[in-house]
Amino acid sequence: MFHPHHLLKSLFLFLSFFSHAQISVSGNFSMKPDSYEAMVIDSSYQNIYYKAEFVKDPKKKKLETTCVLQIGKKFSKFSDFNVLRKDSLMEKYSHLEKIGAKELGQSLNLAEKWRSILIKNFQENNITVQDKTNITYQYEEKQPALDWKLENETREILGYICHKATTKYRGRKYAAWYCKEIPINNGPYIFQNLPGLILELEDSDNNFHFTAIAMDKKINGVYLRNEKRILHITREQFRKALQTYHDNPGFFHGKAYNEDGSQIAVKSPPLPYNPIELE
Repeated sequence: MFHPHHLLKSLFLFLSFFSHAQISVSGNFSMKPDSYEAMVIDSSYQNIYYKAEFVKDPKKKKLETTCVLQIGKKFSKFSDFNVLRKDSLMEKYSHLEKIGAKELGQSLNLAEKWRSILIKNFQENNITVQDKTNITYQYEEKQPALDWKLENETREILGYICHKATTKYRGRKYAAWYCKEIPINNGPYIFQNLPGLILELEDSDNNFHFTAIAMDKKINGVYLRNEKRILHITREQFRKALQTYHDNPGFFHGKAYNEDGSQIAVKSPPLPYNPIELE
């Protein structure tokens, strides 16, 4: 059962965390807004907000953002919170013929840092993932099975006593802290199947760390973007595309062409590559 004082404390922490610098765009110009199409598949009855800290480049400091886990009766969705806020703007802008500097600035201030969107289908026991390089990809697979080992350690998170569990998943070792008081079989990213909601998750190398900072029961639509430009592929194909993009990002952004119109591969330094799934 959720306690009111826990919820108030959570919302205060969340609002305090979410302050950030603004990007200003000025100028007299206009552009056609991107198309927006989405399919609503459920509505959330519980939302958990996580502080997400992760390493893309070992030579630089960790990136930090807020992710949200929306839980419905048939589906859940895990994404950067800015994805929801930006999509709301994109839906609004898609009905306009042109957008200008003001609208562009609002969109840029909602850039997502955690790019992966993961939807769990409870009835089918599978997941749908949308991720992007220079384009957006989508793939489906069965919900990965996790072999959890329950430990004796506890810690307090958002006023709840949480218990520790450990597991391995696709090349990384993880410790999760789950709350028996909240009987929800779910957690950040693909993680679930513990006797309570996962409120904190971290890998043993401290490259990925998710900590619950707030919860609410606001009812929102759980949706999946479904524009025709989204490329549907397999997980194996996506991993190859992601690796290729990071090995030579210039090829995907280059503007050099041969006389016959074919694009010339533009060599550029590789981008740091540290995916959450190593296998």
